[in-house]
Amino acid sequence: MKKLEMLLGAALLLLAPKAFADTVRRALVIAHNGSDDPALAPLRYADDDGVLWAETLKRLGVDTTLLVDPDEPTRKAGSLVLKGARAPTREAVDQAVKRLQAASLADHAAGHQVDVLIVYVGHGNTDDAGRAYFTLADSRLDRTNLYSEVVDPLGADYVHVIADACRASGVVGRRGGTPDAALLAELRGVLAREQLASRPNVGALFAESDDGETHEWSRIRAGVFSHVARSGLLGGADINGDGQVEYSELAAFVAASLHGVKGMPARLSVNAFAPTASPRRPLVGPAPEGPSVTFPAGFEYARLSVEDADGQRLVDVRRAPQQWTQILLPLRDVYWVRAPDAEARVTLAQLSAGPPELHPRELQERGPAEEALRRGLFSVPLDRSFYDEYVVAAGLVPVDFTTFAPPVVGGLLPRLGAPQSGPGSAWELGLGAGRSPLGLSSFATGPSLSWRTPSSSVHLLYYGARGAYGVTPLAARDGIRLHRFTLEGLVGLQDPARTPLFAEVGMGWGVLGLVAPGFRQADPLLLTSHVAAGVTGRLAGMKLRLSARVGMDRVTANGRTGMDPQYGLEVSLRR
Repeated sequence: MKKLEMLLGAALLLLAPKAFADTVRRALVIAHNGSDDPALAPLRYADDDGVLWAETLKRLGVDTTLLVDPDEPTRKAGSLVLKGARAPTREAVDQAVKRLQAASLADHAAGHQVDVLIVYVGHGNTDDAGRAYFTLADSRLDRTNLYSEVVDPLGADYVHVIADACRASGVVGRRGGTPDAALLAELRGVLAREQLASRPNVGALFAESDDGETHEWSRIRAGVFSHVARSGLLGGADINGDGQVEYSELAAFVAASLHGVKGMPARLSVNAFAPTASPRRPLVGPAPEGPSVTFPAGFEYARLSVEDADGQRLVDVRRAPQQWTQILLPLRDVYWVRAPDAEARVTLAQLSAGPPELHPRELQERGPAEEALRRGLFSVPLDRSFYDEYVVAAGLVPVDFTTFAPPVVGGLLPRLGAPQSGPGSAWELGLGAGRSPLGLSSFATGPSLSWRTPSSSVHLLYYGARGAYGVTPLAARDGIRLHRFTLEGLVGLQDPARTPLFAEVGMGWGVLGLVAPGFRQADPLLLTSHVAAGVTGRLAGMKLRLSARVGMDRVTANGRTGMDPQYGLEVSLRR
């Protein structure tokens, strides 16, 4: 049933691609540093995250209500979003829900659809009865109240919950403490029972790790997951360039950004549950005009961050070499665009002049945990290859790559082929094992080198070439060795947006040589062909391709020409 609902939702979106154009988006951001559990130390940056979440969503055209109790440094920073903010009390939450409910009724009467984002940053916990809850300034918001008193009364067409909290494996994230296995098992069931099973219009995104923890990082003055998610919503995750960010895009962006983090106590991962009634429902839509910076395909630097004049990190991205990226920015007078070894100061007025010119700067190394984050965070780009493989593995519905064109940068159209046509051509180094030529031994083994063009959700056909060498070390007791070299053209089919499976055929030319003491013979006109099928995937961060192949050689040996069957397995590492 769930799969059928997802397919129906995707079909409706394909039939009505402009369905989101008349959507009003609102948000409720709740952020609180404190905890009602003496065992949990107060957080340092939940209030900063709340402010940044409000600034980010406002920049994206989302009408945002902020509930936060800022500490003194956050208050002195003077963000404009703090002027209308209230403390995150239960009364403030109830009043905010009533205002959002009234706004939804008015929007529906005007013929609009309504999406509401609920963002919680802070401590979560479980009470003595094992009930999970968010911590507010004066009370608790448990999972029952979250849905029955916040989500449901909103009256929205769709609700999106983003949680970066203290103890989460459901709607709750974790930043401190060590939960036991029973606690994590309880929390993991929250979304499945409360959201996915009974609320097809509710989606959620949250982070967790091997021991249930997520992390704050002083270098960015924010929670790692919140910072990465905001970076994705501000453009880093928009892989097809349509100005909207869907669940599959944001989840893949977060996964790619966290993928390279090593040396931490626990590995972070992302969990995404798109609304089953509309799996491609975007969390945010095309943003209004405002500050932005665009990095075209071929831009010199891949790892980029943007900070404001006070050193607050606003956005981080890791671009693929041939990928254009447009980043939306919260309003500031001055920005610093930084790469690992270069930087540029850019004023608000200079943003429209094209990509900034970065100049060398010095690096400062810090402790091992911070170094693990500095080197690993955003070390993997969200390119089409990573996106396609992640979406298949996560079971998410992919975005549409057929409709949208990249923006014009400085009067020039960036090179196509980054978000629209997938990653560049791929080289693969492989190792194969199979039947020995002429049946003189049980098997032969050797390396191969292949090149293939990319396939995408639009063009399923790929082509390429493959060179392979195999040797049969001891073909017989008299010391005969068989050497086989082939060069083939390849044509194959693969749909990376939906399945990691592929099939291909190859035809070409080869050389077969026999070497023995006092004896040498070769066929330099060997004709070969094969059919192969297999699967692509990732293992320990490496792109792998495993295939089984069956083929036929036309070979001449001892003056006689015949057909020699070939079969075997090959595993390849992809660039």
